[in-house]
Amino acid sequence: MPRISAIIITFNRANFLKKAIESVLSQTYKDFELIILDNSSSDDTEEVVKGFNDKRIRYIKHPLLTISQARNLGLKKARGEFIGFLDDDDEWLPNKLEAQLQVFENKNQNCGLVYGGFVRVDDFGRELGFHRPRLKGNVFINLLSQKDPFTGSASNPILRKSVFRVIGEYNEKVLVGEDFELYLRLAEKFEVDFTPEIVFKIRSHSGPRLGDKIKEAADLEILILRNYKDFFEKNSKLKSQFLQKIGGKFCRLGHLKEGRLYIKEAIKTYPFNFPAYFQYLFSFFSQSFYKKMHKIYKNVYCSFFK
Repeated sequence: MPRISAIIITFNRANFLKKAIESVLSQTYKDFELIILDNSSSDDTEEVVKGFNDKRIRYIKHPLLTISQARNLGLKKARGEFIGFLDDDDEWLPNKLEAQLQVFENKNQNCGLVYGGFVRVDDFGRELGFHRPRLKGNVFINLLSQKDPFTGSASNPILRKSVFRVIGEYNEKVLVGEDFELYLRLAEKFEVDFTPEIVFKIRSHSGPRLGDKIKEAADLEILILRNYKDFFEKNSKLKSQFLQKIGGKFCRLGHLKEGRLYIKEAIKTYPFNFPAYFQYLFSFFSQSFYKKMHKIYKNVYCSFFK
C-alpha cells in the first residue's frame, strides 16, 4: 500500500492539469499513489492524463459532484495512511511530501494535519507574494478568528487519514469553504503542525475558482455561527465580525433588508465594531452603491495590511 494518497480534483482545466500532475510525479518522496478525480470534464482532461505513463496514477471520471462530494469520493478511494489534496490549478513543489511527512514522523498521533508555506503566482507563473506558516498546536481559536491565511488552500495540508474516523468526512451541505469547515472540526480534536518550507504554489488567475460564491460563503458563516454558538456567546467581538460579514454578503447580493438585519445585530452584539456602522448606513442605498463602497473598503484595507 502507498504511504500517501495524493488526490487531484479536476473539472475542465486541462490547460492547468498537466502541471499539477507533473508537480506530484516530481516529488522527492516516491511512496504515493495519485488519484485523479475528473468531474465529467468536457475538454481534453482525459487525454492529458493518458499522456502520463506512471503506474501510480489512478484516473476516475465520475458524474458531476459538488467539491465536498468529490473530496469524500477521494477519501473512499484512497489507500494511503496520509491524504493530500491538490486543486487542478495549483502546483506542489518537489520537497512537499518529504518535508511534511518528516514533521509527522517527529510528532505523536494527536497531530492530525501538517502544512507549509506557500507562494502565490499569476497565470504566467510570476510570483505575487508568499506566506510562511505560524500557527501550530491547538489552533481552533486562531482558525475561527480568521486572522491568518493558515493553509491558504486545500492544496497545502497533508492529513492523517485516521482523523476522519473521529471527525467525519467533508460536510456535503457545504458548497464553498468545505476545507475550512473541516479544519475547524479537526482543530477541536487534534493538534496541527507545519514545516517552515514553501511547499506549493497557489495560482491566482482570471478564470473562475471554486470559492467565488458569495451566497454559499454566507451560508458557511451562518453554519459556523450555529455550530459554535457556545463559543461565540463568550466572544462578542468575534460574533459581531461574523454577523457583519454575513450581512455584507447579503447586501452585495442585493438582499439589502436581510443584510441590514445582520449588520444591526452585529452592532448590537459589539457596539465598538465601527466598520459595521458604515455598512449599516450604506445598506440604505442601492446594491450597486453598496458593492462600490465594499470594493473601495477592500482595496484600502488590503493596501494597509498587506
